[in-house]
Amino acid sequence: MAPITPWQRPLIAAALLLGLGTAVQAQSTVPSKPRGEGPRLTEAQRLKVFPETRTLAAQDHRARIAILQQGERCISAATNGDGLRNCMRQERDALQNQRQQHRNALRQMFVRNGIPVPDWSQRKRGPSPRPAGGGYGWDRPGQPTEPLPLL
Repeated sequence: MAPITPWQRPLIAAALLLGLGTAVQAQSTVPSKPRGEGPRLTEAQRLKVFPETRTLAAQDHRARIAILQQGERCISAATNGDGLRNCMRQERDALQNQRQQHRNALRQMFVRNGIPVPDWSQRKRGPSPRPAGGGYGWDRPGQPTEPLPLL
């Protein structure tokens, strides 16, 4: 690693401060509206399902880690673009399948405990809404009047 020159220190410090400030801001931001509009669990229901929820969450994490590790091995072994694309497709499909299995396990747990099952199909799909006036870029609101040059 090359030594840091005196003129690089202020740049590095500024970058760290900006990064830390963004991280702190992201942690302190409280959503204005709770996720999902489904029924909320009572304290008794939360206590009742917590051990099983924790177990399911740990199993889900282990399964996703295994999928990512398999994807990493596949990517490392890929010899061309088609092989890489195939690896990425397999990983994406496996992660989607894992999410569905996790939702099914949660659904079964809710039913076993007599808790209404959340309606996960109500999730908003597609791009997130942009702020009013937001358009083509952070410094250029609205649509461009001329095509962007290709680099």
